[in-house]
Amino acid sequence: MNVPDRDVREWLERICHRLLEYDPEIVEVIQFGSSVYAPEHARDVDLLVITRNPRDYDGYLDAVEEVSPPFNVDIVVIGVGRRLREDFIRGVLGAFNILYGDGKHLLEYAKMLGDPTFDESRAALRVARRLFILAKMTSEALDRDRLFREAFDSLFHAARIAVMTYLSTEASRWGLLRRMLPEQYNKQFREFIDILHIKYFYHGEYPREDVDEEFNKWFSEVERFV
Repeated sequence: MNVPDRDVREWLERICHRLLEYDPEIVEVIQFGSSVYAPEHARDVDLLVITRNPRDYDGYLDAVEEVSPPFNVDIVVIGVGRRLREDFIRGVLGAFNILYGDGKHLLEYAKMLGDPTFDESRAALRVARRLFILAKMTSEALDRDRLFREAFDSLFHAARIAVMTYLSTEASRWGLLRRMLPEQYNKQFREFIDILHIKYFYHGEYPREDVDEEFNKWFSEVERFV
């Protein structure tokens, strides 16, 4: 996003205020995803809204539109206590900012998670390979591009799960992964974020020529990292 961090924070404060006007039963608003861990590369801001009594979803979208921020905002709205997929919870807890509330509801979700395993990480590697093969078999250009991007992103997720497993600590679920890693792993993990997740997945800037060679190179690097 080409918006200074200070301005982003101010826009998010306005968005929270408007969301609370629409739904006074909101207990927490959490910013998560790439706008937290790589704001210079993020294309949008992801928000998780936790409320005691969810209202019509379009109303939350309208609340954001009324603020008219200079960036896109994606909103997930859930009721207090609603069950969520583990992979979604891990995605939120990997990097987040609490914009409203005390975080106790998010902490409850963190406590529900089991420890990640290297088997999960290797499963993400296998999924990445299958997505890549499927992409090569797909003739529709848009579908093919999406599958290639998802394949590279699955490599990133394999590395992220491996990091969480390696650290094996509650704090690893609170956005501290890179800072907690030893230097030799920290640098490589940052590279996985910048290239696999941001450049190749978000921006779709993977090399169209020799994509097989590029994928195999990163697959091997992530596999060794795991």
